[in-house]
Amino acid sequence: MKTNIFALLLLTLISSAPAQLPLPGSPNWTSTDNDYSTGGAFADINGDGYLDFCISNGNDMASNRNTIYFNRNGTLETSASWRSADQGYFGHCYAGDVNNDGRFDLAVAYLGDYQGPSELKVRIYYNQDTALETTPRWKAADSVSSFDCCLGDYDLDGDLDLAISAGDAYRGQSDRVRIYRNNHGIFDTLPAWFARLDTASDAIRFADIDNDGDLDLFVGHRRKVVMYRNENGTFDTIPVWAVRRNIGWVLRLEFGDYDRDGYLDLALAANDQLQDPNSIRVFHNNNGTLDTIPAFIMQRRGTNLYSSCVAWGDVNGDGYPELAAGGWWQPVVVYANNAGSLDTLPAWSWRPANPNNLVCEALVWTDVRNIHLIAVTDTFNGNSVRQLFNLSRRPLQFLDSVCVNGIRVPSATYCFDPHIAWISFRTPPPSGTNNITVHYRYSTHPDLAVTNWNQTNGNHLFLNTTATAITTTNALSPNTLVNVFPNPATGAVAINLAPAFKPQGEINIYSRDGRLVRKIKPGDNRTVIWNGRDESGTPVKTGIYFITVPNLPAVKILYLNGN
Repeated sequence: MKTNIFALLLLTLISSAPAQLPLPGSPNWTSTDNDYSTGGAFADINGDGYLDFCISNGNDMASNRNTIYFNRNGTLETSASWRSADQGYFGHCYAGDVNNDGRFDLAVAYLGDYQGPSELKVRIYYNQDTALETTPRWKAADSVSSFDCCLGDYDLDGDLDLAISAGDAYRGQSDRVRIYRNNHGIFDTLPAWFARLDTASDAIRFADIDNDGDLDLFVGHRRKVVMYRNENGTFDTIPVWAVRRNIGWVLRLEFGDYDRDGYLDLALAANDQLQDPNSIRVFHNNNGTLDTIPAFIMQRRGTNLYSSCVAWGDVNGDGYPELAAGGWWQPVVVYANNAGSLDTLPAWSWRPANPNNLVCEALVWTDVRNIHLIAVTDTFNGNSVRQLFNLSRRPLQFLDSVCVNGIRVPSATYCFDPHIAWISFRTPPPSGTNNITVHYRYSTHPDLAVTNWNQTNGNHLFLNTTATAITTTNALSPNTLVNVFPNPATGAVAINLAPAFKPQGEINIYSRDGRLVRKIKPGDNRTVIWNGRDESGTPVKTGIYFITVPNLPAVKILYLNGN
């Protein structure tokens, strides 16, 4: 690569920016495997209450296997203990519960056939309770190069469908974006929807851009970004919105509400490796319609900047999400958000001593240690028509319970996306005022994870340096009217009710898939004991359970008994 004086000047400015955000000066964790890592997603794969790091590998360099770095009580293992049986040139990945069993599965895109014929099929690894299956249960029947994928309930039937980008701009291969329909856990192997536009794309995302209760589809191409409007579960095949001016090779699309006006804004990373303009751009959402002129532009000067990824996350806990960005052979940086106005120079950055050792492909915000989690409740009005509702915080760390008219609904009746933060019901909830309640937890001070295409230097994690403000010894409801101890538990569990609170009805204990395990009457005693057994007296299996006290958010507990 030729040296460019403007690129060097920009990198000098980035490297000298003051560290104003709570991230360390070097990674706290680095993986030791030698994969060409690309996609990254965090999900609780083994059900122990901690999010694991799922990574798709290969890209355009080698036939690699996909991996999971399990989270052991707040610490990621450095060598992945799960690797897929199949291998290939994989692109990005996306985690979600595709069969509504309460467990996260993993979709992985397949990029190309770089050393002879390959099986160019997007695939899904289903969760087998404590790990993903090593051989994907589902693959598409059609072959298509795809760098990116995402999950979303586009047809509003309460399950996650799969959308993929198509073609390969780097090699000049054109193809059409497509969606595979999920039929209550069983995917069609051929697409249910095609875009009419036959142009290579490398980035794709679902988002309810106008808050009308359905997910629109955004696609990043070389030199443009387009949107396909969703009308009550039916997509247009021709884009209704597009940005073309000064857009380079678009490699990443991410949504976040940077100004907290209740509408999702769009950030993108555009690359100049194909001699198009490089930049990070943010487009403001004006009451449901995205601007076509960016509100903020970063990293636009110089050449060989190779921006490749962006991610929204509120790293300093002020309620306004910062924007992290990365590139190929570039620093990973974070742009501060000042109450709805983004800086255009980084407030934090990091690069290794040898710049060639960092090739960012994906950035993910999460709370690896569960030490900055806040339990919140969002309420919505049902109207017997609307099925999809946007949540107020993102990304979600854990969805604890969903109730309609005060009754907890099982996971089989809805789907959700913790990344974009929405929930979609299989059937419309009935009419009522605040009769839909969603209890979940999110991190006020998330950590930042980086996937690295450079196989010699590993993937990285930067732990948020903010002092712990929330105890995790006991599981507390937001108003501290109930606590559960111990958690995790191996024997008797004490459910303590505050003296000021008088429960109306029974305490219910549910399994992770929404099955009622045990009912307990609180009586006059402020402490209720659960002995780890179900209604029949049989010991419950190891796993995640939810303890619900009437009129309070559910409390999540990990029960361990060796079964």
